[in-house]
Amino acid sequence: MKKRFTTISIVLLCLLSFANRAASQGITSSDSVAVKKTIEQSIGWAIEKDFNAMFRLWADNLFISWVFSNNIVVGLDNFKTFAEQWKDPDFRGTRFAFKNLRIVFSRSGDVAWYSSFLDDCSSYKGKESCMENVFVTGVLEKRDGRWVHVLMHGSYPVDKIPENYVKEFYSNLFEKKK
Repeated sequence: MKKRFTTISIVLLCLLSFANRAASQGITSSDSVAVKKTIEQSIGWAIEKDFNAMFRLWADNLFISWVFSNNIVVGLDNFKTFAEQWKDPDFRGTRFAFKNLRIVFSRSGDVAWYSSFLDDCSSYKGKESCMENVFVTGVLEKRDGRWVHVLMHGSYPVDKIPENYVKEFYSNLFEKKK
């Protein structure tokens, strides 16, 4: 019984320590919820195709680098131009999942960064395709009372690149020269 009491006491002290540290940094549970929602909506917006809501998730000076070299965007105005492709009525987000989402707040509590593995699925002309297990990282900043993305990066770990991408982009590396 004494061992159990000691274990429970240690766990409670750790939890209180974390809560005190988070509170002293200005991190609230509402900040944690808002950051998680902002991260999820950076992909999930495509299900409803609410472009205005999506653009509010991003800072004016955003930087995005997403899987392919032609998917690098700097600045909100450029992102709005880049996003025109998603206005096609035949495109729609269908589902997404952030797996093992890890969020860390800065000491000041006004910056958060995250990492996760992401499944991002959409349909085009009724045919669904998915980017699965993309390693995604990002940085959010609290500006004027709301959390916005300033950076988002998605890539595949080299040992996890899907076979269809290897064939499409790297097949010439494996062909024998004649």
